[in-house]
Amino acid sequence: MPTYDYHCPKCGTFEVVQSIKDAALTQCPTCKSKKIQKLVASGGGVIFTGSGFWETDYNRSKDYSSKKKADASPAAKPAESKPAPATPAK
Repeated sequence: MPTYDYHCPKCGTFEVVQSIKDAALTQCPTCKSKKIQKLVASGGGVIFTGSGFWETDYNRSKDYSSKKKADASPAAKPAESKPAPATPAK
């Protein structure tokens, strides 16, 4: 179930676990104030860990690291870019 943030002027900010179908709270559960506001939450981050994910299971070739170093070396010349030909105005 999702967690929602509310702000009470007396108690401060608090979280409530509610179903998506539940109506927003109209009263603070601590002080019973009716001036609470539902806040816009930033959402929770998702962290993928364990086996079954790209970072842990992707098998690169044995010469990948040497090719990566060669591409990143300062001796490698950057590709020269040519300006696009001008198109005549109509």
